Amino acid sequence: MSPVKRVRTLLLCLALLGCESRRGQAPDWVRSAPAAAVTAVSFRSDWALEQPRLRTLLEPFPLAGRSLDLFLMRVRLNLKGAGRLTVYRVPSAPPATPGEPAPAPGFILALSGFQDPGGLQVAIADAFPVAGAQTLDNRDRPLFVILDLGTSHIRATADGEGRVWLGDQAALARLEAGSGPERGALAASAAWISPAAAVQGFVRPPELLAEVAGLLPGELARDLPRGIESLVWGVSPGPAPDSPNGFELSLSGSGQAVQRAAAWLQRFLAAATAVPGAPAPSPEILQESRRISLRCQLSQEQLDVALAKLGQPPLPWPSAPVTEGPGGRPRP
Repeated sequence: MSPVKRVRTLLLCLALLGCESRRGQAPDWVRSAPAAAVTAVSFRSDWALEQPRLRTLLEPFPLAGRSLDLFLMRVRLNLKGAGRLTVYRVPSAPPATPGEPAPAPGFILALSGFQDPGGLQVAIADAFPVAGAQTLDNRDRPLFVILDLGTSHIRATADGEGRVWLGDQAALARLEAGSGPERGALAASAAWISPAAAVQGFVRPPELLAEVAGLLPGELARDLPRGIESLVWGVSPGPAPDSPNGFELSLSGSGQAVQRAAAWLQRFLAAATAVPGAPAPSPEILQESRRISLRCQLSQEQLDVALAKLGQPPLPWPSAPVTEGPGGRPRP
């Protein structure tokens, strides 16, 4: 029997039997996401920095890896524990002069959930000079100079919740919290992803990404049901290279879009599992009126196919110990 035919669809009601009781709330990296962010990848810091995957995740943003290297070297931050690193893709402002090419999308890197956030902020103040301020939580927060390279001015700042934000000054200016139906859908999708997943991410669908042409794979932009407002995914890597990986995918949107997404999810799963892999437990689809999610186990090759369909780089299992930092230079 094919994986698609083995899919078990569980219809859950919205009221007393609602799925909120089965899954927790959206994680902090989603709730605090910049309103302008169109995609994001978030990973447990200890997992990422001990393996070469972080360099892969930061490849679209060379300055992010270089800035993070410099930040970690100067601050001497211990990233062990429950902290997370999140990279948000933020569209750049339109060119000032008509006809000029649009600048490449920027990034904002967030460090959150670490022990002793107050001590971290003191360490940042000791390591980097101050240049200006950023309004966060209705307060002026100092901006610390991380790196100046050409037209890029990488700065760091901290908010009242202990999060550290790092990115180009123009991108940091777009940190204000957002609102609206698409934000609620994003939180709803993320609430159905396991908080223990080492790597997680979100994508705002094609109609919300119009200003970032070519960001999504053509197949996803063409086939994703219109009316889907958010897509959130999670990966729980297996303990060994040949172990199955947990994979989760959650979508939220209009009722009609979610109904159409059930068939889209089955096609998505069929394409991923067309690659040979060891037998795995039957996948599971959970559905209610405005959101739907898939949970399954995939081999490394199958996971690479699934992530590629979402426009994400592969997460290869490391073949040797990591001796370099995220920017490709030896770790201090």
